[in-house]
Amino acid sequence: MGMGMSMGTRTPTGMVATMRSALLALAASVAVVHTAIGVDHALPFIVLSRVQRWSLKRTLVVTALCGVGHIASAVIIGAIAIALGLAVGQLGPLEAVRGQLGLAILVAFGLGYAALGALRLYRRRPHGHAHLHVHEDGTAHHHDFPHADERKRLVTAWTLFAVLVFGPCEALVPLLLAPGVMQDYRLLAGLIAVFGALTIATMLVLVTLGVLGTRLVDFEKLVGPKLAGAGDVMAGLAIALTGVAVAALGL
Repeated sequence: MGMGMSMGTRTPTGMVATMRSALLALAASVAVVHTAIGVDHALPFIVLSRVQRWSLKRTLVVTALCGVGHIASAVIIGAIAIALGLAVGQLGPLEAVRGQLGLAILVAFGLGYAALGALRLYRRRPHGHAHLHVHEDGTAHHHDFPHADERKRLVTAWTLFAVLVFGPCEALVPLLLAPGVMQDYRLLAGLIAVFGALTIATMLVLVTLGVLGTRLVDFEKLVGPKLAGAGDVMAGLAIALTGVAVAALGL
């Protein structure tokens, strides 16, 4: 009788272990699903990689850095919520405003990028300029250094990083509240590590597939040389539409 009761009754330690496992499994599944269905986690990197001719390595580095900023900002919000003793219900209105702000910034970035692309297209300015380099033997050679292109890539990458930071991962914050309230900092660290690693890994997989897929398509033949020359405009509009779609679909 006593043996049956002991086998059918969970100890407090066993219940805590089960809860930890359940929360970690939930964090893992939410991270993958949330990132996979959230087109804003991958599409901006894919289209910018295409129009700015980033290498796959550079694209993945930018994606990973933006993913880290995306997760870090959510951790900071979660830490503030824990410190203030906020519950999930109290955090809801703040998260709604934050989500709308993040998407508004993404749309503004896309429209701004499209506008600058249209301005460059109108002015027809060259992206680089020539330098005269004199060697020690007295011979001179002209070299083309696309400084403007590199500045454009850097500005775009850091702007995208800022967009992801100001739009923290809303799916992570509620998961942090339970271990924070229980002061189970080991579980808290585990949730952050699992969610962050799987979010960034999913972003990298999706971006890799997207970049490699776009390289199989000859867009100049598909849309014509005139539209192909307006790649920055189309990329910016695609990013803006991504923000609109995420807001409309509640992703």
